[in-house]
Amino acid sequence: MKSTRHGMAMAAVFMMALGGAAEAVVIDSTTGTGNTSAPADDPGWANVGVLGIGTGVYLGNNWVLTAAHVGGGSIVLNGGTYAMLAGSGTTLTNNGAPGKSATTDLYMFQLASTPPGLSGITIASSTINTSAAVTMIGSGRDRGAFTEWSVNQGTTPWTWTEVSSGGNAAGYKTLSTRAMRWGTNNVSASAVWVDDGFGDTFMLATTFNDLGPPSSEAQAAYGDSGGGVFRKNGSTWELAGTILTVAGYSGQPDPGANAIYGDATYAADLSYYRSQIVTIVPEPASLTAIALVAAAGFSITRAGRSPRGRGRR
Repeated sequence: MKSTRHGMAMAAVFMMALGGAAEAVVIDSTTGTGNTSAPADDPGWANVGVLGIGTGVYLGNNWVLTAAHVGGGSIVLNGGTYAMLAGSGTTLTNNGAPGKSATTDLYMFQLASTPPGLSGITIASSTINTSAAVTMIGSGRDRGAFTEWSVNQGTTPWTWTEVSSGGNAAGYKTLSTRAMRWGTNNVSASAVWVDDGFGDTFMLATTFNDLGPPSSEAQAAYGDSGGGVFRKNGSTWELAGTILTVAGYSGQPDPGANAIYGDATYAADLSYYRSQIVTIVPEPASLTAIALVAAAGFSITRAGRSPRGRGRR
């Protein structure tokens, strides 16, 4: 039986450097190898793709949204590779929020050609309530071995020792292989500001809980930055978040490579940035009207828990 952590208090914040190749959200299923094709109730699987060291989401009208620390470039979508239109990139801002950085860790760019068969995506217009169900899609690292640690909380930072059994912390290592994967979770915190090293961002968070396999409970890993967090609003799937960073415990071995129960994934709350996004790329209902205007000669030219130690994906 897997061990769980009882009474492990949250520790001081630390910053983890971005590193490693962009390798799928870790899921707490029996084998951890599933969910590599669209779920039956598909939130937008084909619109998420591999983008350099991370992940990107195709919004429609040739525009892609990702993390600013991932940046622009060619993206693999639905089996095809599409190049970035030179000079089209733009970093989103924090809408002049007092005391926050001018720009945030979100980036949009336009593609030089149109991916066939992909529809546009609706951006959430309101912050998600805590406990709301979400589906996460990314191209981060594949899950590796189940691992336990004995954690000494009497040191600063805490001391972690791998053990074969009987540890007071448990989770998964990751591999160097890569695959698109989806998983599920519930929002554990919302409307929080976090500085992930690339500017302040208005965030929502999920927590990786031990629900017992088989489960699709998800946690981000290296390479998932820029991936999508989707929520269903009535009968409509909406893009509610962009995966940016993770949070772990004091002294935790590399949170980007080890998904431990209790870790968190932080994603930009796109409802806060929606006005900027839809100014650049209209939502699906408006695409036809904009296409007609473009044909007439107009074109678009540009793109709860307290935060713990944060590791960029």
